[in-house]
Amino acid sequence: MLKHICTSLFFFLIAVIPAIAANSYSDDTELFIYDFSKAGDFRPKILIIFDNSGSMSETMEVVKEEYNPLTTYAALNRDPDTANTKKYIYYSTDGTVPSITSTKRFPDKINACASSKTPLSNIGYFQSQVWSYLFSSFNNSGVPRQGSWVSVSPYVESEMYLVDCKQDITVRNTANPFTGTLPVGSVTTGYPINKTANNSGSWYYTANVANAASGSNTSVTLYSANYLRWYYGPTGYSVQSRLKIAKDAVKGIISSTPGVDFGLAVYNYNDSNGGKNGGRVVRRILSNDEDMGGGVTAEKNILSTIDSLGAETNTPLCETLYEAYRFFGGQSVFYGDDDSSRTPARDTLAENPVGTYKSPYDKCSNNGYVIYITDGEPTQDTAANTLVQGLINTLSSDEKAAYGTTVGYGSSGSKSYLAALAGYMKHKDVNGGSPGVQTVTTFTVGFGDDAVSGAGNLLAETARRGGGTYYPATDSTALTQALKSSLLAILRINTSLVSPAIATNNFDRTRSLNNIYYAMFEPDSGPRWKGNLKKLIFSNKGYVVDINDLPAIKTDGTIIESAQTYWSDERDGNVVVKGGAQAMLAEKSSRNLYVINNSQVRLDALNRTNLESIAGNASALNTHLQVADSTEADTLINWARGVDVDDEDFDTTTTIRRFILGDPLHSRPLVINYGPPSGNLNDSPDLRILMGTNAGFLHMFKDSGVSIDESWAVIPYEFMANQQDLRKNVESSSHIYGVDSSPVALIKDANKNGIIKSSEGDFAWLFMGLRGGGKSYYAFNISSPDVPALKWSINSQTTGFSQLGQTWSVPEVAFVPGITDPVLIFAGGYDINKSSIGLGVSDGSGSGIYMVNANTGSLIFSVTPASGSTTNLNMPAMADSMPGTVATLDSDGDGKIDRIYAGDTGGNIWRVDLPSANKADWSAFKFASLGSDSVQSADRRFFTQPVIVRTINKEVTRTIVNGMDQYTYKERPFDAVLIGSGDRNRPSSESTVKNAYFMLRDYNVVAKDYKTNTPAALVISDLYDVTNDPFVGTTTDSEILNVRAAITGKKGWVYWLNESGEKSMGAGVVLQGKLYFTSFLPQVQSFQECTIQSIGAMRQYMIDMHYGTTFRYVVDQDGNETPVRYVEVNNKVADDLVVHAGDDSKVRIIGGAPGEEVILKDEGNGEPERCTAEGECSQGADEAEMDMAPKKIYLYEGVQ
Repeated sequence: MLKHICTSLFFFLIAVIPAIAANSYSDDTELFIYDFSKAGDFRPKILIIFDNSGSMSETMEVVKEEYNPLTTYAALNRDPDTANTKKYIYYSTDGTVPSITSTKRFPDKINACASSKTPLSNIGYFQSQVWSYLFSSFNNSGVPRQGSWVSVSPYVESEMYLVDCKQDITVRNTANPFTGTLPVGSVTTGYPINKTANNSGSWYYTANVANAASGSNTSVTLYSANYLRWYYGPTGYSVQSRLKIAKDAVKGIISSTPGVDFGLAVYNYNDSNGGKNGGRVVRRILSNDEDMGGGVTAEKNILSTIDSLGAETNTPLCETLYEAYRFFGGQSVFYGDDDSSRTPARDTLAENPVGTYKSPYDKCSNNGYVIYITDGEPTQDTAANTLVQGLINTLSSDEKAAYGTTVGYGSSGSKSYLAALAGYMKHKDVNGGSPGVQTVTTFTVGFGDDAVSGAGNLLAETARRGGGTYYPATDSTALTQALKSSLLAILRINTSLVSPAIATNNFDRTRSLNNIYYAMFEPDSGPRWKGNLKKLIFSNKGYVVDINDLPAIKTDGTIIESAQTYWSDERDGNVVVKGGAQAMLAEKSSRNLYVINNSQVRLDALNRTNLESIAGNASALNTHLQVADSTEADTLINWARGVDVDDEDFDTTTTIRRFILGDPLHSRPLVINYGPPSGNLNDSPDLRILMGTNAGFLHMFKDSGVSIDESWAVIPYEFMANQQDLRKNVESSSHIYGVDSSPVALIKDANKNGIIKSSEGDFAWLFMGLRGGGKSYYAFNISSPDVPALKWSINSQTTGFSQLGQTWSVPEVAFVPGITDPVLIFAGGYDINKSSIGLGVSDGSGSGIYMVNANTGSLIFSVTPASGSTTNLNMPAMADSMPGTVATLDSDGDGKIDRIYAGDTGGNIWRVDLPSANKADWSAFKFASLGSDSVQSADRRFFTQPVIVRTINKEVTRTIVNGMDQYTYKERPFDAVLIGSGDRNRPSSESTVKNAYFMLRDYNVVAKDYKTNTPAALVISDLYDVTNDPFVGTTTDSEILNVRAAITGKKGWVYWLNESGEKSMGAGVVLQGKLYFTSFLPQVQSFQECTIQSIGAMRQYMIDMHYGTTFRYVVDQDGNETPVRYVEVNNKVADDLVVHAGDDSKVRIIGGAPGEEVILKDEGNGEPERCTAEGECSQGADEAEMDMAPKKIYLYEGVQ
């Protein structure tokens, strides 16, 4: 039995870090490298809508007395600084208040963040992107020669010498109040800067803000030790009104987050007679430090305005958000002038001219924010319904279904348009008078039991549709925490990319083991990005769990911060540098490391002797490694092996580097099940995971359940040339690529016993390309998983492979007519020529399809524009590179592949036929032409693998006989070819092309030689447009049949991806005729001067494969069904979807939508520690509209 294994997995992109404006050439790292700190006028714009309704005057018990910064609170138990001599500052990445014993702290004397001093002193906490200076590249005496600013998380006191923050750069504050000591250099005034050269460059600070470091964009909350002693200390309590509690919480968050521009809106009175509706803006959005005259700053002004609020109105939630919509859109004042006698008055300076709002957006902020705080259900809140309905009526049916419906609340079952309006503001341009697209993200906070119980569902749905988060807060502490969390969410960027890998079960190949492996990486301003591999489990409860059997996935698809993944001894969650394979490597003193020796076709131990042998001599090796002599070569080789030669962790030892694993940017882990070594099928299997990284290594790991170990790692010799640049990690806009592609395997289980043993005639072969790392393919024999061997390698210099481009195309393993050995089939790859901005032109490499002997690597057959030969079919029309994986088909069921499909970057689909063992009969032709080389908007490019489905077209033909419609039916077999277009290498910077997803009917279902009578290529005009559900509005049989006739009479259909820059970037899935595919919607922004707060969104579409109709519906609490054509997840880029069939017979799709929410209840063992409210947790996968449960079969006998 032979198996071809090729699986996929999620990449979670954490802590997105700096970079540059778009270059003339780009790749998909443009999603993750923007310069956040140098655009000084870039600041989040937040409008706080504050509930000043009458119910806010009600009192509630406050457990703790108010924090008083003038009080020195007593030391706590196990307090590390009882005398308060160090004046510790603590940090938290999620806004929670750390314990006094937390090691995430540093002394105040090393805090050079001038912006934090006043908030820490007066409020007790401060929020911003906070950095620590990390030294690197030490001389022989141990003196640092280089250094850079990195996120303060996850470092501890002993690892930090100097701390600063992004806020000082943003507000142009050059003061650096540092009084500590440093191993080299001294602190001056200026802005943080990285020192990237050994013998030149500035230490720590620069006077030129343009040269300032970008640092990490991971946001944290800093706390003073005095605040912690108050928070956890034995203080008294008081009874206060909700209004007073909310005022104090909001004022604290404003003063503690100076990196944000705040504005304030409140309710009008909204009397029962229908007057004084809606709300008003009482303070326009301003920077805290803006001078408002008379010695009053904007911060003092907004705090004073909040103090002046009374509790005296109804609760017009939707009406007030509608006024906020007009404010952000620069429209005329609508409700804002309806209650002119109320205090505080509307801020007329928010208008220009008076009566028309001045939109708060500037050139660096295309996303505004609303934080909505309310203590109850809407009251007197229907005046804006018609206005909001008018906005909703402009939406397509799909958009209405996704976010345009009303939501019920309370026991009365009343309906509100609040969530629909928030959804509209998030997805549509609210400011049509300005260039680009301006949107608003809405966060909601339900304060008090009434709000949580009565309006919780409405507020949660409002936040979900509005792209934010709902925070239920039943007391003062929870309210402050909710506000801090919402600010951190706005300041922070967390993103995800690519798809989960599933371990195939050798004993029942229709299902999957429940292990899910997550590849992760953290971008850096330099080329050395940190990576990791983590494991979760899909439980029989129907959701993904961590090692503690608790839900592990948030509603946005990322790992919950408090989750503890398998293999980890701490709660590591979504943090790249914690837990997982990375933590194991940081403790592993002995590793099996190899270098590929191509000339000898073998793997050699990674040491200087073997590297010199490969290079030819010591001098050649030194040149290759970019070092001066053999001593430096030894040091660099040891660094590449993971030795901490530069003492990067400052622990005075040089044994193991803390961060060894490089980033798996595009390498999807492959899981191989070797079966139980004991031979007992009830024992745990030997699971191995293979993953490449851009540090240059291919790793094999062994999953032992709750622990992981590295079996070995191998590096191609050419990537040793990258190690010096990776070690220096100098800030650069260019990423260094290594083993950047996904491995695949061919497994032979000769006796089909589920155990792979070479002694029983079994084998396991592994194949990998390099993607952006180069133009090579490698094959390994891993039949004995702990003893790898090189089988062969090919590259663009190998005879017959001159057209080979960057090896993006993941090989397909197959058997073909006339060839005894298994073969690899792959496309020609990618030509970076296509990365240049503008209309695509013909490529010099990457155009072609190759077939090689999987055992030997010898070329069997190719189709390229190169000259014809005994192995190459000349195809001059192949002018565009082909980066995607090919699709193969065995059309006659004889176990031999006889057809191949591949897309190219010119918008074409190619078909190759292998009808017989005679290669002279093998042919190729252009099956579809769906792009253009002359029209920019039609310059479609295919980067993904086509999906092939064998099916039947129930063709309907309409004819008119005697004035009457008559319909005839004919079943025509065809092979559906499904694929989406989109430039994967320019996911955000390319927004001019109108991309689409296609279903193409190939009626030539028999493989044959098409060198003559070549079918004409399908074109756009041959396809039916199903962008909108074609059956919407059809009610009669004749109307339905007319639509069916129109669709089935075409050669397929097209679903246009109509949002700006929307593109397909991964292969879809078809299950029982239902198609699931994804698209990416970039955040449209000017890259030249400004950055973005969200990379964009992923949509998962769900439509019928044959007709393009909707098959999924959402049922509201009244039982009404609403069709849902797609679901959307923010800050996510989807790659290939993965099908998971679990032990519960449910079929799930992983890599797209995160599935249904998971809410845990108290089952008698106490309140669960998480996932107890809406908007927190999800299943982690989308349940498909099918299952694998056994079905009864009945015999029906008719009765005459």
